[in-house]
Amino acid sequence: MGPYNASKFAIEGLSESLRRELMLFGIDVIVVAPGAVATPIWAKAEEVDVSQYANTPYMSQLQKIRSYMLDRGPKGLKPEALGEAIYTALTTPNPKVRYVVTPDRFQEIMSAILPKRTMDNLIAGRLGLKKS
Repeated sequence: MGPYNASKFAIEGLSESLRRELMLFGIDVIVVAPGAVATPIWAKAEEVDVSQYANTPYMSQLQKIRSYMLDRGPKGLKPEALGEAIYTALTTPNPKVRYVVTPDRFQEIMSAILPKRTMDNLIAGRLGLKKS
């Protein structure tokens, strides 16, 4: 998940920089940050070959993540909900700088208010990443 998450942090950082740099020209940059969107991409989790991790400490966690993706992905946001958020961002006279659109608002709120170490421990416990 590291490269994927790094790419999302990069997009957010670039967007913040562009928003400030383009103010001179009256150009605004808005981030729409969606959670899982119910699209066919989630089924691709079954196609990923994780056999190279068979004898590593990560195999169990990869299987849990795969199961989670296959279960939760189809239950994600309807694409129309994401479209509505984008429409709002584009048509609101004074838009927010960031719109979070998620099927699980509680999870998003918890990750925003809980300390990072607490979230780390919750995720690690759920995936079995804690050292025994």
